[in-house]
Amino acid sequence: MPWTQLDDEFTIDDIGARLLANLARGMYTHEGVLREYVQNACDSYQELETLPEHPTINVRVVNESTISIQDNGIGMDEAAIKACKKIAVSPKSELDGTLTGFRGIGIWAGFQACNSLEIVTSKKGDGNRYRLSIDFADILEHVHEDINIKELLDDRFRIDSDTAPTTDHYTIVNLIGLQGDYLKLTIVDELKRIISQNLPCKIDPQFIHATAINEFLNEIDGYQEFPILVEGGEVFQQFPADLEAPRFETLTANDEEYARCWYCSAHRSITPREFQYRSFRLRIRNFAVGPVGIYDDEDGSAFGIVNKLKLSSRAHLHWHAGAIHMTNPAIVPDTPRTALELDVMARRAIEAIRGFYEDRIADSRALSQFNTKKKELNCAQAIIDSPNEVAADKVADQLAALEQQRALTRGRAPQEKVKRRLRTLLSTQELKDRRNGLIAALTELLEQEAKEEVEEDVNDDVDATDDDEQAHVEDEGDVDQGAQPSGDEEHFEFDAEALLSDIIHVIENKLPTDDESITDICEGICQVFRQHGLIE
Repeated sequence: MPWTQLDDEFTIDDIGARLLANLARGMYTHEGVLREYVQNACDSYQELETLPEHPTINVRVVNESTISIQDNGIGMDEAAIKACKKIAVSPKSELDGTLTGFRGIGIWAGFQACNSLEIVTSKKGDGNRYRLSIDFADILEHVHEDINIKELLDDRFRIDSDTAPTTDHYTIVNLIGLQGDYLKLTIVDELKRIISQNLPCKIDPQFIHATAINEFLNEIDGYQEFPILVEGGEVFQQFPADLEAPRFETLTANDEEYARCWYCSAHRSITPREFQYRSFRLRIRNFAVGPVGIYDDEDGSAFGIVNKLKLSSRAHLHWHAGAIHMTNPAIVPDTPRTALELDVMARRAIEAIRGFYEDRIADSRALSQFNTKKKELNCAQAIIDSPNEVAADKVADQLAALEQQRALTRGRAPQEKVKRRLRTLLSTQELKDRRNGLIAALTELLEQEAKEEVEEDVNDDVDATDDDEQAHVEDEGDVDQGAQPSGDEEHFEFDAEALLSDIIHVIENKLPTDDESITDICEGICQVFRQHGLIE
């Protein structure tokens, strides 16, 4: 007999309460929880036809276990406050990427973080304000019972209304009774760190390169930034003061744009202070995705591009600070925003990111070698300034080093990236002129010393031939008593900057990221290197 279709449909009884526990369990860290509610605040501003003069997002510690996040965006009317409690249901505009959020987690991001959630909101022209309260703790207590999700939620939330001026438009989110690791959100400095490093706050206007970077960022479609305040004081993205001028780059592959990047470089490994960071942050709509330096794994096996780009000397990424802003709308982060969703487009983007990393590693390795070459120039200058205090063999060694430098700037350009970048650094007209002048001066000094030595030998031969022979015998006896340096030993050089960078990298990997002693330990090691003259 043929199959006969039976009438049936999904009902609320087919959706168990345990679904909510599975949805929220372990999804967000304390950083992720704050990010989700700030993201909602950003979206609220994006829905306004015209931004207010000061579109601030204010984060405040209410008491020892409660924080609030307030915006003056579009706010919510009755229909919106009822809709915002939906789970995994988003407006089509969000799915199209118009807004930052797109998975519909929304106000449930703090489900595991606090005992209860309270949202107070008003929409311009509505004449009312609304308050949504959800008892997260009570829901969690019953989430594993054999009941449907409607039965679980119905008696554990309420919406109240009151009159309000029609000019009001705002939303205040209160996370009440934070618990466990989420209590870190009540620490003001931790709030500032999360905002400075992860959220779309402004670049510190005191940063010398802020204007140039902002001009670049404002050309990126979808880029957003807001004044984000903690306890009334604005928080900024912070960067070290002694960085070179910014450089800008677009990451493309097969005529497809994936990201736009900016970065500033230092002359050595950067030691971050306060809320600064080094290496690169990956951002989508100016929200950070994953940790600093995401996708700097050595072989890329964790994200499926093994044997395509194997990075080495990753510590050299610490010589730079900047950001990679994803611009391709097809590339999206995973739900907790710890990485990109690994589809074909994302893997291509990751390869482009790793190629960018490889170039920056080559830059800093070349710069490390360039620092050594500059020291050679300084040593040569010191010899010229005090010629009588340096032995002839030392002068010859220094001359040979400068001639080797000059050879690097001549002939066919090398294929290897580090050597090619080093050649560029050594080939400025200023350095060429200085190097040529020092080579000429050292050559003249050696010639003068050789001439003086010949004259002394002639005089000695005339006046004391017998004495010379006796001295020669004595010298041979001295040699027999102990081997003397021949001057032919290979001169060992090492890259002190790279060694320091690698040591710091090991320390940071071995200690917890929230260990406050990391900065002090790293600075202490840097001071030891300086005392021994290994770095400037």
